[in-house]
Amino acid sequence: MAMVEQLDLEDWAWQVAADVYRLNLFCHLTGQTVSRRSAVTEEELTRAIRSSFTQVNDAAYRQMIKLATDAALEAYDRAVSRNIRWSRTRRAN
Repeated sequence: MAMVEQLDLEDWAWQVAADVYRLNLFCHLTGQTVSRRSAVTEEELTRAIRSSFTQVNDAAYRQMIKLATDAALEAYDRAVSRNIRWSRTRRAN
């Protein structure tokens, strides 16, 4: 059972990280902040990439990718760490 919980946690944490990545990149590309949304669709991100393709130089685009990646990895770390602490607390009780 612990292995199933661990796999579910890892899948969930990667999904959170992917959502954070797409949302962060979308916001950088469009210059918008997306309040009260936890994700953007693939279509929204694709449109943002296409519309910014001629407006963003390579260095700026690489920086946006780096920032989005850093935010996604941080979200993954926070999700896993929080759930590990919660799991340990639950086992202790």
